[in-house]
Amino acid sequence: MKKTLMYVANRFWLILCCYLVSLILGASMFAWLEQKSLADGFWWASVTSLTIGYGDLTPVTAAGRVMGIIFGHFWIFMVIPMIVANIIMHLVEDKHLFTDEEQR
Repeated sequence: MKKTLMYVANRFWLILCCYLVSLILGASMFAWLEQKSLADGFWWASVTSLTIGYGDLTPVTAAGRVMGIIFGHFWIFMVIPMIVANIIMHLVEDKHLFTDEEQR
């Protein structure tokens, strides 16, 4: 599991795929469980994933609420940390890294 997370966190295109798939899946599940339009589902998924939480659309069914809890936790503990780790890896420079000349 750790190797898979590290693999994904080191590839921005995979993080973007996780982002898009989770938005589509979350929006579809919300629309289906709450009997709303897909546009409403995308609005809810976007607001929830960005942790804005306007509260204009909220799940009212038990299944919708469970799905909302899982969706919110997935974003907070999986997607956002991978995005932050990817950004940090590209910004932080290792000053102790050996050059080719130093290794020879």
